[in-house]
Amino acid sequence: MLPERIRLLDVDINGLHSGQLVQASTYTFDYRRDDPAQPSVSLLMPPGTLHFDGGGALFPAMDMNLPEGYLFMQIRQFFPKQTITPMHLLALMGDNGIGRLGYRLADAPAIKAGAVVNKAELLASGNGPALFQELMRAFLSTGAGISGVQPKIMVPDKATIPVPTLIIKMAADRYPGLSANEFMCLYAAREAGIQVAPVDLSEDGSLLVIERFDIAADGTRLGFEDAASLMGQHVRDTLSDRKYHGSYERIATALKLINLSATELARFFEQVAFSAMVHNGDGHLKNFGVLYTGVDDIRLAPMFDVVTTSIYKYQRFDGGPELEDHTMALKLFAGPKGSKIYPYAKELLDFGRRVCGVSDPAAVIQRIAQGMTQALAKCRADRRIAAPLYEQMRVAWESGLGLAKEAARAG
Repeated sequence: MLPERIRLLDVDINGLHSGQLVQASTYTFDYRRDDPAQPSVSLLMPPGTLHFDGGGALFPAMDMNLPEGYLFMQIRQFFPKQTITPMHLLALMGDNGIGRLGYRLADAPAIKAGAVVNKAELLASGNGPALFQELMRAFLSTGAGISGVQPKIMVPDKATIPVPTLIIKMAADRYPGLSANEFMCLYAAREAGIQVAPVDLSEDGSLLVIERFDIAADGTRLGFEDAASLMGQHVRDTLSDRKYHGSYERIATALKLINLSATELARFFEQVAFSAMVHNGDGHLKNFGVLYTGVDDIRLAPMFDVVTTSIYKYQRFDGGPELEDHTMALKLFAGPKGSKIYPYAKELLDFGRRVCGVSDPAAVIQRIAQGMTQALAKCRADRRIAAPLYEQMRVAWESGLGLAKEAARAG
């Protein structure tokens, strides 16, 4: 159990004390005053300024990892009589959130890490849903530092690294085959030369096992901030659909403001183009981000959380008609003329050249199409992927492959 009220948390960076987060009438953060060269808790909160006042909302770089959806409801069930505020969630997250920030009560003992799991045994599971529930019970109190609506949990698989190193995702009932869907998308991205974290699918196709991309080989954790944080948005503490407001052009602008290199902006174009070509309608502000060690070492994070959403139906309200989603999560371009409709090749080429500075965006689109084609060929006989799902994915990707042909003609 945690205290009924939490007003102060110590904040660590890579296990070293950085400052204090306080919730009173407002949220405030104060760096410790003995080291002007200390690392920053956020690219928008440099230690050159020792005191920050966040107003009534938690700072975006701290807000971004708060559990939501399925994981949040599991926490509520796990602590049925416990007050749950953002400060409680941060304390529960401890040192295990994505990125390098950690949170602890001033006098509380460190939360003990769970036993190390065997990745090969996870992948060999023939009953993923049952195994997932076991993992949830075993690691919920130490693996809650991850956001998102889909059922997921973080678990450790390396005794030498004191934080969870694997992200385990399970397909939700309302989105059958979602784990296999994401596996196919990430496989295609890798075949296209787009950077993704190491990923694999369990034998029964129900669990997606992803290695965290924010941990260096020596165990050092990298700073991570998603696009919502970089744009100063408090996604979880405001409207739940805030992450769907904006445009990919606005994300590119935010990336330029933190001096992301031309090479990394070209990688951002790869991610946007791929998302459009596989009909990923959930590429929102929290599904793009950067990794960093300091302001002189910032790079785009590998692509993550990408699925072909157009194969699923949804209802605007209970009992309403089933609808198909044929729009992107964000507008491609900013402004009143921006649209969420999947772009034509001409629009995508313009975005690549004018917004991301890519000299030959048509070549990028061709490379993505080739990766998608190779993934379809290699996944056809994969027994972990149900034949009906594979066929839905193949049909959904046809328009993306057609866009590549259109781009080749348009140049």
